[in-house]
Amino acid sequence: MENQRFLVTGSGGCIGAWTVARLVREGTPVVAFDVSDNDARLRLLLDDDEMGRVGTARGDIRDRDRLVDLVTSGRFTHIVHLAGLQVPFCAADPVLGSQVNVTGTINVLEAVREAAGQVRGMSYASSVAVFGSADLYEEGIAHDESPLAPATLYGTYKQANEGAARVYAADWEVGSVGLRPCIVYGPGRDQGLTSDVTKAMLAAAAGREAHIAFGGSSTFQHADDMAATFIEAARLESDTALIHNVPGPTVEIEVIAALIEEQTGVEVTVASDPLPLPRGVDGTPLEEILGNAATQRPIEKGIADGIGQFRELLSSGRLQVGG
Repeated sequence: MENQRFLVTGSGGCIGAWTVARLVREGTPVVAFDVSDNDARLRLLLDDDEMGRVGTARGDIRDRDRLVDLVTSGRFTHIVHLAGLQVPFCAADPVLGSQVNVTGTINVLEAVREAAGQVRGMSYASSVAVFGSADLYEEGIAHDESPLAPATLYGTYKQANEGAARVYAADWEVGSVGLRPCIVYGPGRDQGLTSDVTKAMLAAAAGREAHIAFGGSSTFQHADDMAATFIEAARLESDTALIHNVPGPTVEIEVIAALIEEQTGVEVTVASDPLPLPRGVDGTPLEEILGNAATQRPIEKGIADGIGQFRELLSSGRLQVGG
């Protein structure tokens, strides 16, 4: 890890905060880049001393010149690109969604190209949302090369990013690793279409009944494990455009509700309609490449860990339900 310096875009988001926290704790220099100066999610994970070791850079991912200048002058060797707007925000403002999610990613790729070899490795967030509903896939499981059929603008934007990454690798030798998370959960996951699982965990940890507004099943990744996977994917220093599903336990949402109830004694109800997504994904190819760095914790441990973290945050006053 010597001579590594990371830039994390979208550092104020859930996975971004966990990624920064992991890099800080392993002693790797990291700069957190975000359009907002709201560091609330980072402060859920880091104490004041650790926060003091986080470099910060403010800027808009849509500003190409700002990104090019930051990357070339900042001596970054690796980038984890997580800046983006989630499903509801893309639906509410499609133009802004495309500017942030698509143009923003092009800007990062451009910055890496302009850096002329300085950036050795880059990973970025695609999504399971590039796929369609479960009935399009055998047994409802999507593989890396399964047909893409996004049902949302968000998924369409992510599909565009995967295509752009391939062109940048082919035309300008800008390598990257695109990862497709499914349902990411844990402290800090308070926005987005699938955040109901984490919101239910927090409510139950506070002794309040909760509801998850979708059913079916999905593959799950704890935010801390997902951060580790993004970091190690950047460290692959790929010279091609790799794109992979992320492994994890595939679980029925009703089982998730039962696990939360078991941990808290609080009732969690579940809607019947599934999301327009595969019922799970096959992440075997990424496991073969990254080994343990792609491993996601068992769902029983993940739910227990998350609720334990929420209880600690609630008892210390660092987090409030609805706050």
